[in-house]
Amino acid sequence: MKNLVFVGSHLGYPMDRTPLGGGAMVGLQLVRHWRPGRDWRLCVLGSGPESPAEGADYARLAPREESLVDLGELAYARFCRDFERETTDWILARKSELPPADTAVVVNDISEGPTLAPLAEAGYAITSIWHVDVVDYFNKLYLRRFTAPENLTRLHERLRSSGLSFVLPDVLKLVFDKQRETVARSRRMIVPSTAMAETIRRCYAGLAPDDELRRRVAVVPWGVWSQDPAPAEINRTEELRDYHEFGPDTIALMTLSRVSPEKGIHLLLEALRLMELDGRLETRDVRLFICGEPAFMMGQAYHKKVREAARRLKRVKVVFPGYLDASAKRVYLGLADLFVSPSVHESYGLNVVEAMRAGLPILASDHYGVRDALPADAGRLVHYPSPAKAPARLAEALTAMIADRAALKAMGERARAAAMAMPFSAAADAVRAIALGALE
Repeated sequence: MKNLVFVGSHLGYPMDRTPLGGGAMVGLQLVRHWRPGRDWRLCVLGSGPESPAEGADYARLAPREESLVDLGELAYARFCRDFERETTDWILARKSELPPADTAVVVNDISEGPTLAPLAEAGYAITSIWHVDVVDYFNKLYLRRFTAPENLTRLHERLRSSGLSFVLPDVLKLVFDKQRETVARSRRMIVPSTAMAETIRRCYAGLAPDDELRRRVAVVPWGVWSQDPAPAEINRTEELRDYHEFGPDTIALMTLSRVSPEKGIHLLLEALRLMELDGRLETRDVRLFICGEPAFMMGQAYHKKVREAARRLKRVKVVFPGYLDASAKRVYLGLADLFVSPSVHESYGLNVVEAMRAGLPILASDHYGVRDALPADAGRLVHYPSPAKAPARLAEALTAMIADRAALKAMGERARAAAMAMPFSAAADAVRAIALGALE
C-alpha cells in the first residue's frame, strides 16, 4: 500500500469563518477531493482542532490557543518553527508505519513546512506545492521591488557559501533558507502559473541544470470548485439590491480577499478618489463591496488604513460585508457588475477564477496567475510600473470598463466559459498523480 502524507499548517480550522487565505483553501479542497482506497492511505498533518476530511488520518501538531490570523510577525515565525519541528519528528518517528519507499510527502506550505533535508535523506519522496513564492512576495511587499528576486537569492547564496547566513534574523531564514531547501529537496514542485515557474528557474539556476528544473516543476492551475447559486441565494441577492438601494444605473464593484497589504485594496480606493476628484464619477452611482477580513501579521493595521481611505470617498459608497463563506460569496458575486483584483502580489488568484465562474468580467493587476486564467476578451489587466503609479492606471481602466455595461456583460459571459473549462477536480487528480508518481 502507498501512503500520502499531506502537510498543511493551516488545515484543521473551520474555513467558513477563518480567513486563512487561498493556500489553506486549496489544501482543504485537495484532501476533501481525494478518496483513499485499498491501494493508498491519506495522512493529514495540520494545526487546527478538527479533521479537515473524512477518510483521512489526522494529526494536530503545534496547536495555538490564539487564532493564527491574530499572530504578529514574530509570533507567526515561532509557530512556523514549532510546526516545522513537530511535523518533521512525526514523520521520521513513523518510518516503520510509513516506509519511505512507499510514502509520498506533500508539503502545502513552504515557510510553514517540515525540515525537508532529513526527510529526503531518509528516502521520502517530497512534492512541494507553491502557493506563494515567498522570496518574490517578500521583495514586493517589504522591499517595494527594490531589485529582481533572483538578485536576492544570489545574495543569499553568497552569504551561505561564505558562512555568513547566520546573520539573518529567523524571519528571513524562513523566507530564504526554507525556499532554497524546498527547491533542493523536492522531487517535484507544483506551481499554479507559468510566471511562477519561470521565476523559480531564474532564482535557483545554480541549484540544478535548467532542463532538470523544468522537469521537476509542474504548472497546475487550481481552477474553480464553486457552484451556481441556489434559488434562496438568488433571492438573497435581490434582497441586498433593495437594501443597498440599487437603481437601474448602479455600478457595483467587488473585491474579495483577506484584507492585507499585498491585496492592494488601498490602490483601488485611491483610484476611485482620483476619479471623484476629476469628475469622472460626477454622474455615476458606484458601489464598492470590499469582502474579507484582516488576516496575518499586518492585517489589522492595514484594515484600519483601508477603512480610513474608504471614508475619504464622497460619491462612492463603500460596503464592508466581512468574511464570506461559500454561500455568501455566491450571493455577493451576484450583486457585482465588475470584479476588481488590485493586488500588489498574487500567486494565482482563486477569487478571480471564482468571480469568472460567477460570470463577472475582471479588472486585475498584471499578477502571476491571472495571466494564465483570464482570456484577453474577458477583462483587463493593469501593469503597475510602481505602487505610486498604480492608482492612476486603475482609474483609467475603471473609467473605460464601467462606461459600457453591454461590453461588461459580454466579458462576463466569456469569463464564465473560461472558468467552466478549469474544474478543480482536474487539478486535484494531477497533484495526487504527481505526488505518488514521485515514488517510482
